[in-house]
Amino acid sequence: MTNGQNDSLNSFKKNIIQINLVSLPPLFTNLNQKWIGIEYQRSINRNFSITLMTDLGKFQDYSFTKYHDYFDENQGFSFTREDVQISGYHIIPSVRYFVLQPFKKINLKIYTNLNLDYYHYFMKKEVYYSLTDRLDKINNSTYRFNVGGGIGAQYIAFGRISIDLNISILTKIYSNTSNNTLSELYPENSFWKSSNNSSWATINLMLGYAFGNKKHKK
Repeated sequence: MTNGQNDSLNSFKKNIIQINLVSLPPLFTNLNQKWIGIEYQRSINRNFSITLMTDLGKFQDYSFTKYHDYFDENQGFSFTREDVQISGYHIIPSVRYFVLQPFKKINLKIYTNLNLDYYHYFMKKEVYYSLTDRLDKINNSTYRFNVGGGIGAQYIAFGRISIDLNISILTKIYSNTSNNTLSELYPENSFWKSSNNSSWATINLMLGYAFGNKKHKK
């Protein structure tokens, strides 16, 4: 191994800024959902780092129309249309512990993480009843404090480019909803949720840039 390669493996970057690739596809399509995830990572030492991540934007934007039975003698031909928008943000601080570097010559590390997650969602719903030509407007908001943990892998390519895959499971510890007649707004950045929406899982695929050299003391 050359001296340059040794220097790369014996040093690490103090700072990494990453973007969540999971959030990117809707930004470049005609889908109404537009959100983005950004993370900053600060290395404490060779084994520990802290991160701060945010997901923010419009997570849901859709319309649903229900047509009533044409032969309904009370309503005749009529429909009900719902227009729903859900926007909000997550603030997610995390502590990472890098437990394993499986290949000595490759800057790939396996880590575990402990997360806190605060999110605040806002819902706007309009319900139109064609039979009576009535429009109802419904608003709701939910904020939650959550805690969880996960596992991930981070690879630094060419000493600068970071690729990070993480899976975390979180659970609710406190929540509040502004409209008590409606259900809580559940986490929209999840790929799995429990039946009562108190626990969920997220998967993040991050691409970023590492900077700020810090030598590892042998």
